[in-house]
Amino acid sequence: MYVRKRLLLPVLVAALVGSSLVFALGASADRGDREGANADLLDSSLAPSLPAPTDPALHGVGPGAAPWALDGGSLRLRDDGRLDIRIDGLVLPTVGTGTTPGPVSAVAASLFCGADSNTTPAATTATVPLSSDGDAVIRTTVVLPSTCLAPIVLINPVIAGTLNTSVYIALTGWMH
Repeated sequence: MYVRKRLLLPVLVAALVGSSLVFALGASADRGDREGANADLLDSSLAPSLPAPTDPALHGVGPGAAPWALDGGSLRLRDDGRLDIRIDGLVLPTVGTGTTPGPVSAVAASLFCGADSNTTPAATTATVPLSSDGDAVIRTTVVLPSTCLAPIVLINPVIAGTLNTSVYIALTGWMH
């Protein structure tokens, strides 16, 4: 095959770029295979809920009736189902009485997938205590569906020993 001298350099550059891309894609796919186990599926901060109409109902679950405050919170869901949630200072700011979680003694988390019309959680954790300062840690493993589009996690309150999954007091996201 005959190639003119002035075309030789662009042809060589194109060949090198093409082979580099093929090598890079192959290396990337290989890295993904090795790191596939225990990869993060969802890594998010948490936001407190505010009463409607500020916060909407999500998947048929409404926001709490009072405005919640949150010092901080994080959530990590791994592909093996491990779920780690840290909640710091989830409280009701009440004028004159300070800040407490009010009647909420514990919390649980519900994972929802897909369209908002889907009102059945893909997974719900067991309840864990919420301290008087509004702190809680959920570390558990949940069974994950094979597909979860538009995932969202809602934090549900336990009041008088009963889990209320029709209300959320915090959720994945952020608030400035």
